[in-house]
Amino acid sequence: MEIRVGEQALALALAFGLGLGTGLLYDLLRPLRRRGGKLLAAAADAVFALVSAFLLFLFAMQADNGRLGTWELAAALLGFLLYMHALSPAVLPILEKLYQITGKSLRSLEKNLKKIQNLLKRLFPKIKECIKIKK
Repeated sequence: MEIRVGEQALALALAFGLGLGTGLLYDLLRPLRRRGGKLLAAAADAVFALVSAFLLFLFAMQADNGRLGTWELAAALLGFLLYMHALSPAVLPILEKLYQITGKSLRSLEKNLKKIQNLLKRLFPKIKECIKIKK
C-alpha cells in the first residue's frame, strides 16, 4: 500500500475549502436566525446541520474513496474556524444589508400585488361566476 502525498494534500485542501463553505453557509443562515422566531431559528439550524452533514458525506465519498480521516475533519474544522474569525466579520454586514434590501423589496412587492388584486376585484366582480361551472 503506497501513500500518495499529492492526493492527500488535495483532500486536505478540499476539506479546508469545505470548512470555509460551511462557514459561509452559516453566515447565510445567521440573519434568518436573528430576525425570525424560535421556529425559524430551529429550521435554520436543521438546514445547516443537514446540509453540512450531506456535504461532508459527499466529500468523504469523492475525495478519499469513502474514507474520512481525522486529518480531513480537522482541516474542515480549521477552515470553518478561520472563516468565522477572519472572514465572517467582513462578510456578515454585507449579507445583513442584502437581506434588509431584499426584505424591503419583498414588502413593497407584496403591497403592490395587493393593490393589483384589489383593482382586479373591482374591475371584474363577476368574473368568478363566469368561470364557475353551473349545475
